[in-house]
Amino acid sequence: MNRTTFLSSPQVIAFTDWLAACSDTLSIDLDIKSTRFVPGGIQTKVTGFNALLQNYRWHAEGSETGDWMETRQRLRELSSALKQAIAAVDDEAVLSACKAILMWGGDRNFRVGAMPYLTDLSRKKSLAQYLETSCRAFTLESAVIDERSPQAAKMNSMLTKVHALASSDGLPIYDSRVAAAIAACVELWRRDQGMKQLPLPQELAFPSTMPSRSVLHLFDDAQAPSVMSYAAAAQTDTAARWSSAKIRLGWLMSATLAKARHLFATEQAQDRMHAFEACLFMIGYNVASLQHNRPGFCLDHKKRATLERVGREQLRREQASLPRKTISTLTRDDGKLVYAGQVETGISGTWGKTAFAFDSEFLQVLLAEFPPGSELGLGASVDGNARHDTLGFWIKQHYPATSPKYASALAAVFVDQGLAERVDEKIPVRLRIL
Repeated sequence: MNRTTFLSSPQVIAFTDWLAACSDTLSIDLDIKSTRFVPGGIQTKVTGFNALLQNYRWHAEGSETGDWMETRQRLRELSSALKQAIAAVDDEAVLSACKAILMWGGDRNFRVGAMPYLTDLSRKKSLAQYLETSCRAFTLESAVIDERSPQAAKMNSMLTKVHALASSDGLPIYDSRVAAAIAACVELWRRDQGMKQLPLPQELAFPSTMPSRSVLHLFDDAQAPSVMSYAAAAQTDTAARWSSAKIRLGWLMSATLAKARHLFATEQAQDRMHAFEACLFMIGYNVASLQHNRPGFCLDHKKRATLERVGREQLRREQASLPRKTISTLTRDDGKLVYAGQVETGISGTWGKTAFAFDSEFLQVLLAEFPPGSELGLGASVDGNARHDTLGFWIKQHYPATSPKYASALAAVFVDQGLAERVDEKIPVRLRIL
């Protein structure tokens, strides 16, 4: 499928017409908790994407405000440095530019995930060539979607940022928040047009990258594509699905912006694309922020817990054949746990009779929140009343359907994998992030 074929689809034409028309009228009720990237949190209700952009925040390392104007300039700088290094076929400079992008994106654990993959390509003197080739394949005007030949050999929540900033046409960053937001917008359109019972058009099928951020958190009966897997065995399929989603979203965004000339009208062409993506990013913190556009479909905690359980079960099935490791927990009476996986692919296991699973993006978001040297308590409270300066409290705040008690399992795995250390042997346990 190429751009012309995609944009000639009646469903695509109808959806972009709808999205352009309602870009000024969508009501977004932001309720984002305070994190390192959004200090103080955001609690406000806005109408339309232009107003939403004014509330964008991503307080990355080195940021003063993290607002859109500062972020726009930072994106320009990161993109320029990467493209210059690729053009010079300077693998060392390309790797340095990629590292800066990952740091901006919140990746602080360079031992896993995107950085080892990029470093290996650089070591082989093929990183610049790889990104130059993939950049041409991702060019929105000429890209062709082919599940058998994806534009990238590997894709995850950090690599998508590298490919986006290597482009010159606004190829979007397709991460968990953006994925959930565009899927939610598609489903809003389907229901607004009375198409709820019809099959979801493949052109508009946008898979999520993690179970806890999904269109299902807005409509629990939506026809949602399966969550993309980070497991090593699924990398080829994941790269193909992720590449397809990035390109199709780019086509949708450019078509919508062409129909809504007023949207981000003061921005340059490529900046308009990233401004659109930034708005989706903010909605994607919690797609229930769109609930006021239609009555009666915000999920209750019970349904949300069910959805997250389904995601955990999928992760456990994917990791069933991986080697298991037995380790001790950090407290005196927790016993032992058995687990498989790592931060890059997700972690699952059993702790006594209790099964647990944490997907890759959950783990990466957590590690990004606490920079090296951070100290925090365990807070593995069964009653859910963990202290505010603990791992258990963070889990409960950001993933309400997950019990703080799982902090015991997660902390033990982090220590085992060299991501954290125990401060001392005292009880209650305190951790230092490495």
